[in-house]
Amino acid sequence: MGRHSKFNSSLTEKITSLYETGATDEQVAKAIGVSVRTIYNWKGTNTEFMQAIKESKDAADGLVEASLFSRATGYSHPETKVFVFEGMPIKVKVIKHYPPDVSAGIFWLCNRQPDRWRRNTSMPELSAATSSPPVVNQKSFEEFCTAAHYFTPFEKQNEMRQFGLDETETRLLLGARGYGKTDFVTIMGTAYDIYKANLLGKEMDLFTNLIITKSKSRCSALVEEIKNALEKNGVALDKANATTIRVKGLVGQDHSVEAITIKTSMRGRHPKRILMDDPVTDEDVSESMRATVKRRYDEAYKLCSNICIIGQPAHFDDLYANLRGIIKTMEVPHGQIPELDADLHAMKIAGIDPDSIEMSYHLRVPKAGSAIFSNLLYVDQFPAGESVCMIDPSDGGDYTAISVMKGYFNGIAVQGHAWKKAWYHCLDDMLPIFQALNVKKICFETNATGNQPLIQLRQLLEPMGIGVVGKFSTTDKHAAIQSAGSYSHLIHLSRSSDKVYSDQVTKYEYKAKHDDAPDSLARGMEWLGLIRGK
Repeated sequence: MGRHSKFNSSLTEKITSLYETGATDEQVAKAIGVSVRTIYNWKGTNTEFMQAIKESKDAADGLVEASLFSRATGYSHPETKVFVFEGMPIKVKVIKHYPPDVSAGIFWLCNRQPDRWRRNTSMPELSAATSSPPVVNQKSFEEFCTAAHYFTPFEKQNEMRQFGLDETETRLLLGARGYGKTDFVTIMGTAYDIYKANLLGKEMDLFTNLIITKSKSRCSALVEEIKNALEKNGVALDKANATTIRVKGLVGQDHSVEAITIKTSMRGRHPKRILMDDPVTDEDVSESMRATVKRRYDEAYKLCSNICIIGQPAHFDDLYANLRGIIKTMEVPHGQIPELDADLHAMKIAGIDPDSIEMSYHLRVPKAGSAIFSNLLYVDQFPAGESVCMIDPSDGGDYTAISVMKGYFNGIAVQGHAWKKAWYHCLDDMLPIFQALNVKKICFETNATGNQPLIQLRQLLEPMGIGVVGKFSTTDKHAAIQSAGSYSHLIHLSRSSDKVYSDQVTKYEYKAKHDDAPDSLARGMEWLGLIRGK
């Protein structure tokens, strides 16, 4: 017998609160240190206690009933979504809407209005021997893969599948090359989900999948593999072609599976789940491709928050890098599935790029060498004293960038700003900076404008004690920026620089869409004789 075998009214509040959370008699007894028989005795001998328990259980049932009603009629709740804009994560508060659930509605009506919604009323009464529900012979994932002539998945591959497909929030799955992410998540995982839903008679419009990947040929290959897996496991298909699969019984315009390329518009599609399979690969990590992938992710998120992005790092500023650590992430680096591990030592001997090995297998993006200005240093404030400024002008089609510079220890301190407008429209922005940073001389690049701007600037600035000179650059722009980058460990960038300037410098790469800020910095260093130039 427990230590509270005699009823104590002071326990009533604790006991009823436990019942309100849905606790059973056994759980309540354990929580207060008595036997279950004692609970039963108290119920039989204390009317007030019994009534309090009944009201507590009714309250718990009411919460479940309210939740079931919400599922049956549809409901909404506030949610925070993460978008990526210009490489920066942005959190936006939205209202997420859930449509009515047919199964919940039927369950509610069958119990609340049994005369009108009694199920199987025309069925003859079954004997005790035949009254059990039919057993559904559902295959395990391993059996499903075997029937589809696939290898049996390793435990970690099954974990990746569960993370990729059983979760519903936006998530990132990073795995070493060769670990079967596409095979057992995108292909077999998607097929298995459809197989189970079809076998159990679920509403198939709740299992529509959109796969986004790099090329048409990859789309076709993925769809073909999923189709074969479904057919070999007895799933009847209504339609199957190079890009879509429809299971028999599916209603609505969205398909059971549809595959599109990263450059295809998502207009008119409303899938229940989106898989971005290897959206960024080392075959194309250009700035324009990375920007396209980020736009597609943002577009996908507006349609469906159940998104799984699958792949391995390919660039220090790709979608994976932008989302890593911000959204739910699973990482499976080299060494997690020893049976599938590649011989990295042999790769290194064969001369494979070490950075590529780091990203593709260890899921690490090397810091050194990731960008030309990767070794850049920072200062909180631009140091006091006289300074000079290099202006890289625009006629309005690109950015006008300025780099204010002065000697700092054994290198230079730089504060930069950039505006997407013509240089002559930036003068009102520049003058306060010149005064605040004590600029005494300005160099204006004349390649695109000729010498006329020099006359205008001298008229404006010389009365302020600021000299103006021109510079016609003849060296290749990228070569000059590379040369400046080789001295990045001597450059101290002020944190007072604006974001546009800082991003253009720190993320610069060959054929970058915008290179005005690093060009301004490099030409300024040429002018000062810090790097070779003309």
